[in-house]
Amino acid sequence: MTSNNFEPPGKISPAGATLAALVLLTSGCVATTEPRPEEDRNSSHPPSGDIGSSGGNKNEPLATSITTSTEIGSDLKIEIQSLENLESGILRLQIGVTNDSSEAFDLGFLMAQTNDPLSASNISLIDEANQKKYISYDQISGDCLCNNLEGDLPPGETSSLWIAYPGAPNNLEKMTVITPITPPFPNVPVSTSTESIDSTHLEDPEILDLTTISDSLEDDQTGRTESLDEVSIILSSDVLFETNSSTLSDEAQEILKQVAQEIDDASASVISIDGHADNTGNDSVNIPLSKERAETVESTLTNLVTRNGVIFEVEGHGSADPIADNQTEEGRERNRRVSVTFEK
Repeated sequence: MTSNNFEPPGKISPAGATLAALVLLTSGCVATTEPRPEEDRNSSHPPSGDIGSSGGNKNEPLATSITTSTEIGSDLKIEIQSLENLESGILRLQIGVTNDSSEAFDLGFLMAQTNDPLSASNISLIDEANQKKYISYDQISGDCLCNNLEGDLPPGETSSLWIAYPGAPNNLEKMTVITPITPPFPNVPVSTSTESIDSTHLEDPEILDLTTISDSLEDDQTGRTESLDEVSIILSSDVLFETNSSTLSDEAQEILKQVAQEIDDASASVISIDGHADNTGNDSVNIPLSKERAETVESTLTNLVTRNGVIFEVEGHGSADPIADNQTEEGRERNRRVSVTFEK
């Protein structure tokens, strides 16, 4: 488990955190936002002007990253400006993006889904209290309910981005903000606002159950191990597939959704998928079958992972790399597996 990486107001450590660590974070963020001027209230769209030195919302940020996984590292600064339940039943996140480098920076799809370049539509929210994950709203047109930058972010300037989500429960006090390019921002306070956003013509809301793969292999030989730098998720082939088959079971689909969620919440660009078999039979069967199973897992994860820039490396090892005694049924069951490994 990673250590707490959040210090109010807004310092967050550069070490990544996995989803399993996220749901256990307990540090507090108690910063509050002041109400906006009356003339800004009740507008149909949130303000999209710059913040900080460029004008707009000058309130103290709720949290600030000290590094990013981009090519300019800490010279790209992400600030959490507000997280508000609006009167229209929309939950709105506002962030500041600052370019402290000496050259213009293209945000591109670094925080965006495929249809929304220069936006922050690929940021998600974690409700630890109710074990839910909030996905940003899409409009029926296919575009996100959000704003986007007009182009490259000039050096030394700050701009703001906002993203809309399904409304949160009125009694929810805090959430964790997950971006693709920074460590998580835990314990961001949820406030209320009398502003509103037009909530017609939206796709159905996406609020996913937040479930994690167990750290124990005792029940079904499916679980996870974690070091300081790396996460390895071990998936039992007996759970994923029928005997001598590479077709996924219905249960496997739900498990791989959890794996995809962990990959989305990590910062790694390379994901290793390795298929393994027990020593029953011979390698002329075991090696191709173990690779086919790894490729099936890769194909499914490719469709489930939403983060851009992820590369899968797939290999089948047959019975060459056992982790248990092949002389026992329990050991053979543990050896029949697919592992998914990536850096935090």
